[in-house]
Amino acid sequence: MAAAYDYIVVGSGAGGATVAKELSSAGKSVLLIEKGREMAPGTESKAYSVIKSGVEIWLAECLGGTTTVSMGNAVRSRIVRGLEPYFEEAERELGVVQMPLDRIGPVSRRMLELSEEWIMMPKCIDFSRCRSCGSCAYGCPHGAKWSSRRYLKEAESKGCKLLTGESVERLLLESGRVCGVELLKGKVYGSKGVVLAAGAIETPRILLRSGIAAGKGLFVDTFVTVGGVLVDSYLNKEVGMPFYLQEEGFLISPHYSSLLQKSLHKRGVACKPGDIVGFMVKIRDEPSGAVTLDGVEKVCTPADFEKLERGRSLAIRLLIELGVDEKTLVDSHLRGAHPGGTCCELVRSPDGPITDLEGLLISDASIIPGAFGLPPILTIIALAKRACSVELGRA
Repeated sequence: MAAAYDYIVVGSGAGGATVAKELSSAGKSVLLIEKGREMAPGTESKAYSVIKSGVEIWLAECLGGTTTVSMGNAVRSRIVRGLEPYFEEAERELGVVQMPLDRIGPVSRRMLELSEEWIMMPKCIDFSRCRSCGSCAYGCPHGAKWSSRRYLKEAESKGCKLLTGESVERLLLESGRVCGVELLKGKVYGSKGVVLAAGAIETPRILLRSGIAAGKGLFVDTFVTVGGVLVDSYLNKEVGMPFYLQEEGFLISPHYSSLLQKSLHKRGVACKPGDIVGFMVKIRDEPSGAVTLDGVEKVCTPADFEKLERGRSLAIRLLIELGVDEKTLVDSHLRGAHPGGTCCELVRSPDGPITDLEGLLISDASIIPGAFGLPPILTIIALAKRACSVELGRA
């Protein structure tokens, strides 16, 4: 394989799909390379990749990436400034709406009454198609939830070529300039550059294999789900995370997790999925982790544990007020699903995609300098839109 395009984009998640759409719409020839394959709607959870570490990291390796198994949350993060016009553009394209009150399920409505400080979650969900089936995190079977595959379809209509099931081994450099990528089956060239958007785990690995230092400063928005038994509450059949409570360093949001049922069964507590209610406690964890060629190192720091414990205590109080049997309360193990920060040292600032290596752009969460503590998809899209504006000379 040896072909030439204007741009090579690596990764099809929020960042990569946005870049492919924007560049293709500007008349550029683009090849997008995705390690995973396309999955049938509603089956994307089969593409989950679980990375073992002190904090377990969950990713989806498929066309559309982790956007296919997101909860449909579209929150503006303030961790990077100056994104307002790009947020507005993305919100229009994604059809972002505040979680409608009339689509909040029965047990979530009861949760809503526990505090006056809940914030309604912005959602990129078409509620005319949503069936409130509780399947957001497994892949939407009804086509109601936005995923980056919609951007990819638009990019394809503008001439973008998709190559799935192919891993990028390393960058190709000529005279100190990035000019393409090497695959197992050959090489492809981008005359104007390469955009790495493979995520905060794979992007630094591609760089490391290319002899470029990367991988430090990993954060993952560490979270636990705290819950217990409330018979016939059926939180598992409601739209997940309909609202959230923002506290210093953490947030709390209604969250069903099948892991809680497994823990309860191990304790001898008989229950069905519809009996489980819980709250997610998600923290802005410290960027204490690292990605290497062979693995991922991510643990909680003392400050992280302190935030988790404060959030856990609040979640337990709310659950007891809700009527959950205190004797059934359990926690999930530490997980993270928003890895970022691992390529910050390679960009001049998070304001743009510019690196000191000519021809290389990075457009994913790896260039964000600190934990979100919030769902990141909208922020990654806004960053990618600004990156394209810079690259195309519009910003």
